[in-house]
Amino acid sequence: MASLHKDPRGKSPFWYCAFTLPDGRRTFRSTKLADRKNAWEVCLQWEKSAEQGRGGSFTEAQARKVLNTILENTGQAPMQTETIQDYFTNWQSGKELAKKPRTAERYGIVVERFLASLGPRTKHPLASLTVRDLESFRNESMAQGKAPKTVAVEIKVLRTVLNVARRQGAILTNPAEAVELPKVVSHTRDVFSPAQVQLLLAAADDEWKTAILCGYYLGARLTDVTNLTWENVDLAGGVIAYEQRKTGKGVTSPIHPDLEAHLSELAGDNPRAYLCPTLQRRSVGGRSGLSQTFTRIMRDAGIDQKQVKGKGKQGRTFSKLSFHSLRHTFTSALANAGSASGETEIG
Repeated sequence: MASLHKDPRGKSPFWYCAFTLPDGRRTFRSTKLADRKNAWEVCLQWEKSAEQGRGGSFTEAQARKVLNTILENTGQAPMQTETIQDYFTNWQSGKELAKKPRTAERYGIVVERFLASLGPRTKHPLASLTVRDLESFRNESMAQGKAPKTVAVEIKVLRTVLNVARRQGAILTNPAEAVELPKVVSHTRDVFSPAQVQLLLAAADDEWKTAILCGYYLGARLTDVTNLTWENVDLAGGVIAYEQRKTGKGVTSPIHPDLEAHLSELAGDNPRAYLCPTLQRRSVGGRSGLSQTFTRIMRDAGIDQKQVKGKGKQGRTFSKLSFHSLRHTFTSALANAGSASGETEIG
């Protein structure tokens, strides 16, 4: 039977509760309450919980109910418990607003697959997620034949979600951080030789020549190249300044003499006109996208893509030479020259 007591030494203003723990031991604990009525309510809840624990019927839901009763009796707001489904769905909605559509879509696919792997447990509190849940998801992805790099990215997305939850105080620890990532062996891009760049230029039409020269001399991604306008080009100052679509970082690059000569022949009066107007209207991906067109230019130039098969049953074919290789060629040339370059924020 539970009972209330005051500190016989008179050192504490709080009431103490005496009750029996689930293992049969008698304990004496402070309620941290000076009001006898509220302290008695807390004491009774402790005793009731201990009795349920002795019978093996004390569930997580009951524990939360006990804590909420104690909080309410002491004039505090009850605990807010968000389900796994609700938290991940809300996070995804926020990410769709904060990130670019394609990035948000990739994150959303991972979240949806993870929630599907949990089944009915998505209705459980977020704090009930365990390392085993994350490991099961990882193992399921590997069993489906996904490449190790793809699976590692999926786990990193879930780590990001749960790190936000931890910072918000929704969980105390991030179970995804304890999940071992699959070993990843990454393929690296090759670089174009100066001779190969000349072959590409010879096989390309006028707009693709502009794109190739910008990729080669600016280290710009294909999407950034096709979105360059004459407003970004300062021929008098000898620089090109633009914002990277992928990172949002500003870039200012000096114009190489070869690129300057090419652009000087094309310069018009409309600062808002695109350097590559036809290419700008097309998407990068897809069978008829810009990446595939560049592949055909490489083929016409007699340049091998150096394709390798990705890891896993569903591993995609990886081309060691592509338009992105122009970016690697640019950064490699800078490194070999020991130059920090006059441009900023190459990411």
